[in-house]
Amino acid sequence: MLKSFARAAGFLAYLLITLEMLFMVTPFALYYYSVYSPVLVGSFSLPATGWLPAFFLPHLSTKILPSMGALIVLLGLVGFAVSAFQLYYAKFRRRGVVQSGLYKRIRHPQYLFLGLAGLGLLILWPRFILLIVYINMLWFYYFLARSEEGRMEARYGEAYREQKQRTWMFLPREAGEYLQKHLFGWIYPWRARLFVIYLVSLAVTINVAFGLRETSLALTTHIILPKQKIAAVSFLSENEEQLRDLIQSAEGAEEAQDRIKAEDTWILVQAMEGKRPVVHIMIDAGMMRRKAEDLNLAKQGVKLVFLRSKGGLAQDQPFSPWVRWQPVLVVEMNDGKVSQVQSLDRGLFVGNPAMPVF
Repeated sequence: MLKSFARAAGFLAYLLITLEMLFMVTPFALYYYSVYSPVLVGSFSLPATGWLPAFFLPHLSTKILPSMGALIVLLGLVGFAVSAFQLYYAKFRRRGVVQSGLYKRIRHPQYLFLGLAGLGLLILWPRFILLIVYINMLWFYYFLARSEEGRMEARYGEAYREQKQRTWMFLPREAGEYLQKHLFGWIYPWRARLFVIYLVSLAVTINVAFGLRETSLALTTHIILPKQKIAAVSFLSENEEQLRDLIQSAEGAEEAQDRIKAEDTWILVQAMEGKRPVVHIMIDAGMMRRKAEDLNLAKQGVKLVFLRSKGGLAQDQPFSPWVRWQPVLVVEMNDGKVSQVQSLDRGLFVGNPAMPVF
């Protein structure tokens, strides 16, 4: 029972992490936003849970982290495939307890590499809710591994107990077991101890993620103009003063000025280079990929995406993880001057996704 539940939970974790990313770039996006997204939106509209879909790591302002995430996913999948092949080959040959290759030092390399792949997916799509799912997934793998060890001992007896003595469960020198005994060894019984450790692991991880979000924002050029009710973040090399100049130039365009005033709410401006990141933002905001790619924008040049707030905005806190944004227009700049203003109809954005800000 425990084994089946843990496997199902692990599968569900990977499904949740990848479902949104996959659907948003396929023709099934409309189905996703009409069926899957509204269920989440209902819970995310509550103050207590409104921060869950927010991003805690840079997603738009850097290419390094997504590349690292993809590499980690690849390493995890390759490691899982190798360890799975080794295990099932040994079963096919009826060799008993596997004690060579990856199993020479680690008793559960498959779960270790699945956890590594999950970490890569989390870096690719770093939402708070997926972080919580990931932590739970790791715990399910831990309980599944313990269940399997009990059955292995019952079947192979002393041979498997000897392997446990000379190998690690997941990490070198049983780091998790060491921390458990030295920090929580005073808690009895052991089930209560594990429950406390579980709660602590969630609390610590979430707080670290909030810290990473604040650090990520601090390392990204951004400004807040409370009188104009404008917040801006730059994915360019410009400093704050240059970002102010870009916004001032864009506001000078009559079409942009009229649209901004018509919104009568906080506006977020995202400055970027080229059409590709604009397409990325539109897809993240709920626009179909084909329509995003068909936008009449030059492939090169500075673009300013203006977004209106859709709720969750506390007073003068536009970068709060509770805020929701939706694009309203794209301003193309050429030598610091506006060359084109393209208005975006609200009907182009299906669902109510919480999109990345930085």
